[in-house]
Amino acid sequence: MKNSLLINSVLFSLCLLLFAACVSTNSASAGEDSQFLDKGKTSRYQILIKVNQSEVTGIMLLKYMADEWRGSLINEFGVKVFDLTATKGKCRLQHILPLLDKWYIRRTIASDFAFLLWNAGQGPDKGKSIERLPDGAFLLKNEKRHITYLFQPVK
Repeated sequence: MKNSLLINSVLFSLCLLLFAACVSTNSASAGEDSQFLDKGKTSRYQILIKVNQSEVTGIMLLKYMADEWRGSLINEFGVKVFDLTATKGKCRLQHILPLLDKWYIRRTIASDFAFLLWNAGQGPDKGKSIERLPDGAFLLKNEKRHITYLFQPVK
């Protein structure tokens, strides 16, 4: 049991490391007046995902439409990493990049985004927390998996 958990953790880290090698680490400037997940318009964020010593960057587009959240993560080269649909506290990933298309990666990312989109500001849940930063950015932490998502608004 411990051995398979260790193997899964190593595989997850390797997948993110390989993906991080393919993307640039340039960051966009954060908007001073951006609001946290505005339901009335498409929200654009420069996202930085850190897992152990690996980093993945890209642009996250989120929009609330007809009682559900829809979004896409695209790296700086225009390659779609995944699409997401979140309804009633549950999140589903679609069109995921084959490198990340593993059940444990999908489940972790979907769980983190479900927490972000439906439980934002309602306190920690299963080792997850959201911290709002002074510059309009926010930080989602998954303490159990040691994953940090930094969302910086894009003007």
